[in-house]
Amino acid sequence: MTDLSDVRSLVVLGLGRSGVPAALLARRRLPGATVTALDEGRPADDGSPALLAAAGVTVLVGDRARLPADADLLVKSPGVPNESAVVREAQARGVPLWSEVEFATRFLTNRLVGITGTNGKTTTTELTGAILSDAGVPVAVAGNVGHALSRLPEELGEDEIIVAELSSFQLEHIERFRPDVGVLLNLTADHIDRHGSYEAYVQAKLRLFENQAEGDLALFNADDPASMAQQLPGRGRRNYFACATGPAPPPVSDAIQAAGLEGDLLWVAVDGDRRELCRRDELALKGDHNLANSLAAAAAAAAVGVPAAAIAGTLRTFPGVAHRLEVVGTVGEVTYVNDSKATNTDATLKALTAYTRGVHLILGGYDKGAAFEELARATEGRVAEVLLIGATAAQLAAAFATRTAAAGSQPTPAVVCGDLASAVAHAARAAVAGDVVLLSPACASWDQYRNYEERGEHFRELVSELGKRS
Repeated sequence: MTDLSDVRSLVVLGLGRSGVPAALLARRRLPGATVTALDEGRPADDGSPALLAAAGVTVLVGDRARLPADADLLVKSPGVPNESAVVREAQARGVPLWSEVEFATRFLTNRLVGITGTNGKTTTTELTGAILSDAGVPVAVAGNVGHALSRLPEELGEDEIIVAELSSFQLEHIERFRPDVGVLLNLTADHIDRHGSYEAYVQAKLRLFENQAEGDLALFNADDPASMAQQLPGRGRRNYFACATGPAPPPVSDAIQAAGLEGDLLWVAVDGDRRELCRRDELALKGDHNLANSLAAAAAAAAVGVPAAAIAGTLRTFPGVAHRLEVVGTVGEVTYVNDSKATNTDATLKALTAYTRGVHLILGGYDKGAAFEELARATEGRVAEVLLIGATAAQLAAAFATRTAAAGSQPTPAVVCGDLASAVAHAARAAVAGDVVLLSPACASWDQYRNYEERGEHFRELVSELGKRS
């Protein structure tokens, strides 16, 4: 185990939204250590290198980004792949490697709710934060959404609870990181290009629980077969949320149900007693997947002391998050929905449960190594047409062509559009009153955009232009 008191030369790799505050935190809290910030690419043109240099951080970018000979610790931003030359050099030399969340939480004593899973992380994190905030509980939403954790030691009071969205990239290099409440929403294949295999991806996710003690809580989704197939590490108490009632299914026979559905009524356990929350049709968030997200958030909020009545109030009013089934406009009685955050097939499959007919589905983007055959089959009878964009357009087209050739199938028409502007223009021509144009790409955005937010904002702009012309 590495102790910060022994570090004399700390290196931060990656000058993005996590790396910059991590380097500044190191400079302020480790006055006896030298701090070096590296970026093997080209940092954003936002003045960060100058800000770091002014704080006394040595900044090396591009070809000059080399691991110092005296490095004692490397703190890696989540966006930096393990194939990085600096990472490989650190591993070869035995230099300890931490994720930014590991480093940040060495300076935090606040209670922390950590939320991970393949899909629903942002919605559940923001919803949990909103429940606490609405109930008057001091809270900071951070991690993969909101602020980087490294900003918090300089900003938080001791009584504030942190609700953190945590990706597999943030969890793969932890050492002591330990949430008071850990939440696993679901597991499906994702980021295979980064982790190398589904098994490695799952193991990174499960690290959320490995340092938990007996007084901590591990919450999981008993409706998710992939989660149920895992042996959760750590010594935290096991609780679960599920739409079904009754005892937890094997192999977690000693787990206690913390939230669920009785008929159409949501409930949460408070001090061992069930407390009614609201009816399913009263939830502000729609779709089957958001029922699970709502139960997870309710269970997490109850675990840190929020009363059931306060939880129910937020469940009825929470407006959702940007880029996740976000209605961005209605033009000519056609509804346009931005689900740009759906960066894998499972997220898109869940989004489709919110609609029953007349969907013009925009798919495609960066290739993360996913297969699309199940998605092609699932659109049949539900989606009017799919409009294919980005680097995976040809791969998606092949999956839909396979369905066309399959006996007994009712294939969904697929049109290769190439880019988002062409797809929106095609959908605007084809859609009729009552239809939905849904951007739910099932792929990352990095082939054509910097991130899913930029892709979603472009979709919003295209819809706005449609409205002006109509």
